Amino acid sequence: MIDLDRIALGPDDPNAPQVTILKSEPHRFDSDLSAFDHFLVGAAMKGASDINISADLRIRVQLHGDQKLATKRRLLITEVQAMLAHLWSANDAMSLVSAGRPLDFSYEKKVDRKQSQRFRVNATGEQRFGTNGVQITLRALPNTTPTLDDVGLEKELRDRLEPASGIIVVAGATGHGKSTTMAAMTRCHLENRERSRKIIDLQAPIEYTFRDINTDAADVASFISQSEIGVGRNIPTFAEGVRAAMRRAPAVINVGESRDRESMEACIEACLTGHLVNTTTHAGSIAEALRRMAFLFPPEEQEARSFDLMTSLNLIIWQRLVKTADGKGRVALREYLVFDQNIRDRFLSVPAIEWVNVVKQVFAESCSNPNIVARTMTQSAKRLVKAKIVRAADVAGLLQTGIGFLGQIRL
Repeated sequence: MIDLDRIALGPDDPNAPQVTILKSEPHRFDSDLSAFDHFLVGAAMKGASDINISADLRIRVQLHGDQKLATKRRLLITEVQAMLAHLWSANDAMSLVSAGRPLDFSYEKKVDRKQSQRFRVNATGEQRFGTNGVQITLRALPNTTPTLDDVGLEKELRDRLEPASGIIVVAGATGHGKSTTMAAMTRCHLENRERSRKIIDLQAPIEYTFRDINTDAADVASFISQSEIGVGRNIPTFAEGVRAAMRRAPAVINVGESRDRESMEACIEACLTGHLVNTTTHAGSIAEALRRMAFLFPPEEQEARSFDLMTSLNLIIWQRLVKTADGKGRVALREYLVFDQNIRDRFLSVPAIEWVNVVKQVFAESCSNPNIVARTMTQSAKRLVKAKIVRAADVAGLLQTGIGFLGQIRL
């Protein structure tokens, strides 16, 4: 349990480089791991999205996109090792990291009898002043599952989230809300009274538990089964998880990340056998997302796999988070493209290497063709600036350079 009296819940100076999390910091965290738990929960309660821990550094937290110092002193390596063992719940974590194996897992701390705070944790080996160490990054996870309104998903996309089969991709950089948007999409499936579905959710690690969506109490037949992917978790890889899912008769399969050839291949296979797959990928634009997915396959397979990919795609969303105008949060800017048969045919008429040019042409035509459902990142930025949701200064790069068609693509 968490004693809220130990946490400094008062406001901090938004212009100061540091924030206060604990009223009194321990002399050493490895001798008071309860204080470490209080620090984590306190950071989450104060709105920190990420917590960054390394030896010989003060702990940093990210608040509304800005890094802030969150402790008064630098941590010792023994403290960081104790923190990692505490989070991992075993003493072999440091040896695994030292052997070159990054760890992705979740951690949950009970706040009171009714509420818990969950975190996504990544532990990766690093060199700190010539010595092997570990960098721990914790992402604070919300206790409630977001709705489509919470993530601000555009109205024209909402009716396109529930096709019978195909792939819906949410792309973006790390920390830009991909998992949150996919969780809102999943909630939409769970709460749909007209079309009940079995959903299999594969995540590394599980971020949203959906425990607040009680379909039994609401007399809704849809339900979700979740498996965590990774070393020592429920299933070793996403690819194995998808292939196992296809034997469990789901309607929807969520794949936390299509990160390699095997996972992308499994996603396509699931779509071609009649499943709807929601997945994410790291990319800097829709054009780059398409390129990355197609070129995961070796040259001798690219033509056939590009055909399978394109015939499976329903929707690609690329998003990035920017500060709100009041500086108290962040909002998603989105670029998106809906794939109907006409759009698919245009991509299929050229080799995958030329898909970048097709993206540019389609976006240009979407301004005058109402049959094309698409929006560039520049158009999204202009809309939010006009609505005074974001400041022009915070999206100046988008407004001045017109990032959208090609984004930051690297050819």
